Amino acid sequence: MDNTPYQKLLTPVHHIIGLILTFLVFILMSILLVPFTFSANTLIAQGQACLTAVPITAVFWFAYNMFMVVLLDQKKQKK
Repeated sequence: MDNTPYQKLLTPVHHIIGLILTFLVFILMSILLVPFTFSANTLIAQGQACLTAVPITAVFWFAYNMFMVVLLDQKKQKK
């Protein structure tokens, strides 16, 4: 299977940075979303916050990857 040109822009270092940042965003959102849950039980509230943080984190992961591809492509075109 042939690689498309944009697949060669991101290196494994970019992927590792993205995974670390995504994990940190998940932790941050899991903590910040606890007051907005509907349960008085702390364990259930934390579970709801974690489940709510999953799609927010996925959007962040997609946004990070799209941003890095565009940024690296612009830097490549300037050379």
